[in-house]
Amino acid sequence: MNIYFANYDRNGMTAVEESKYQHAVGRQLLKTALLRAGVSKDFLSKEESLIFAYGPSGKPLFHDLPDVHFNISHTGGLVVCVVGNIPIGIDAERIRPYPKSVLRKMTDRERLYIQKSDRQDEAFMRVWTMKEAMIKLTGDGLAAFERTECVPGEVLHMYSKRTVCDEAAVSGALSDIYCRQLVWQGQYVITAVENTNKNQDCIFSKKVYNRL
Repeated sequence: MNIYFANYDRNGMTAVEESKYQHAVGRQLLKTALLRAGVSKDFLSKEESLIFAYGPSGKPLFHDLPDVHFNISHTGGLVVCVVGNIPIGIDAERIRPYPKSVLRKMTDRERLYIQKSDRQDEAFMRVWTMKEAMIKLTGDGLAAFERTECVPGEVLHMYSKRTVCDEAAVSGALSDIYCRQLVWQGQYVITAVENTNKNQDCIFSKKVYNRL
């Protein structure tokens, strides 16, 4: 998988301005990723080149590039994009204090990983971004959040029931999921996952966008 990310200066932006800017940067990163993946510049210059189709669960796909998979995420000051030739997902979050109430939605092993860390805010974002990236990989939406168990450094699991708290739930190890995680600038956690039975190379490419 190939991952592209861009910092930007958010000072002075309203929430609406920042949302529009993130969208524009995301599309620019996506075009850059597609060019480097071998998609022709002539094709990308067409207005209709980035028209999306949507899968059964609402996951966006390229209408004219069915073999190219992508995902985009953003958080305050950062936009990330991942492109590959197999289903893929990415999430990025700024490291910040987390709401303790969210721990109720996590498994015992996830809570233990967070609570035993000496950097709990970072540990929480590591788990959170893994779960979000998995949801975006599968396209299953938030309904799969509680069914996915993500502990950094361990094999991921997907439970058969809606909630992992159900003792009758059956867990399946997701050994074909390859996960790459990065703490960027000590401020952000970026997590990308892909469904593969081979550990393919993962390339991070940084771009810095200065707002005019």
